[in-house]
Amino acid sequence: MNDNDSSMDAPQQNSNGSTSARHRSSMHRQTTRAESLRSMPPASGIGVHTDPTKPARQVDQALTTKRMVTLGMLFPLFIMVMMPLVMTGMTHHLSPHDMKVAVIGSGDRVEQAEKDLDKQTANSFDVSRVDSVNQAKDDIKDHSLRAAYNPATGDMYYAGANGSQVKSAVTNLFSSTAQESQTTLSTHDVAPAASEDNLANIAVYLALGAVLGGFMTGMILGLIPVATWLRVVLALVMPAIVAFGEILYGWGMFGIFDSSALAPWFMFYLLGLSCLAVTTGGMLLIGPAMMPISMLLMPFLGMSASGINGPLDMINGFYGGVNPWLFSAQGIEAVRDAIYFPEAALTQPVWVMIAWTVGGVLLAALGTMRQKRRHLFAQMNDVQEATSLIPAVAVAP
Repeated sequence: MNDNDSSMDAPQQNSNGSTSARHRSSMHRQTTRAESLRSMPPASGIGVHTDPTKPARQVDQALTTKRMVTLGMLFPLFIMVMMPLVMTGMTHHLSPHDMKVAVIGSGDRVEQAEKDLDKQTANSFDVSRVDSVNQAKDDIKDHSLRAAYNPATGDMYYAGANGSQVKSAVTNLFSSTAQESQTTLSTHDVAPAASEDNLANIAVYLALGAVLGGFMTGMILGLIPVATWLRVVLALVMPAIVAFGEILYGWGMFGIFDSSALAPWFMFYLLGLSCLAVTTGGMLLIGPAMMPISMLLMPFLGMSASGINGPLDMINGFYGGVNPWLFSAQGIEAVRDAIYFPEAALTQPVWVMIAWTVGGVLLAALGTMRQKRRHLFAQMNDVQEATSLIPAVAVAP
């Protein structure tokens, strides 16, 4: 009985041993393949257009020169057309569109004044009512309102950091209201811009420095064939340096960081990092064709849809639709809010920039893997060809 049991167990042991051997062999092949991929040449934006699996061809210098000149001419042409179209098109018919304002107070008289004002302004203003001055100030500071008017005293509350266009629109509205009630309008700025930032738009230009810093660094890191670890280190360090430079520049030149600069620095950093990640990822995946795409997504649409140079409730609705989803627009707006509106929520812009950063990292990983696999496949083909020649050489006379 014991002999039979032993004889029955032997095949099972052989089967287990064979399975284990196959598993070890599979793991060894995977390890060898991973090590081979790491040893392949670094990926780059130029490498996107090279195929090492194909034999080298004689390069036509005249054709190469013609292509470079054509690309050199098309890129400035793209900028010449798109910049005026995207960045100045938003100023066409600049007027309030459902701009949120409020009337302060309670009682039948205030409620009737709210209804009358809302009816008179049609779709230009969205008029509501708040109970107290403190509530009105809080709503203005967290962007729930653009301005609020107290008909009992003639006081109007607004945020100067929203820019002169918003101030002019709400002042014109409530000046007419005060004049009808024979009251003198008195204005109060609850979130003023710095004295050196009269137009309240310096944040967009400081943020533009982070955008361009991220774009240029991403373009260089995408074009130059460098090791992945070095690319990652530079991608993390360079936005921090750029963000620190923007803080120093804003503090020294415009005095806009009198309080804590930690939140603005973090917004600068995330903005630069997201621009860098998207540009680098695109360069490694599709090559230099990513350059005009990055220019469109970052400085052009980013500045236009940020709502700083042109308030979103006063310009074409297209920009308002783009704003919640575009990392550059959200980042530029977040820089302004971190400087002048500390009570405004920054959760949405942070998550939008992080999501685009992760997407850029995934594109970079995909582009790098594709290029390394091409080189590995070409190397394997060379080895196979060399191996196939050995028998032929051995039997040759």
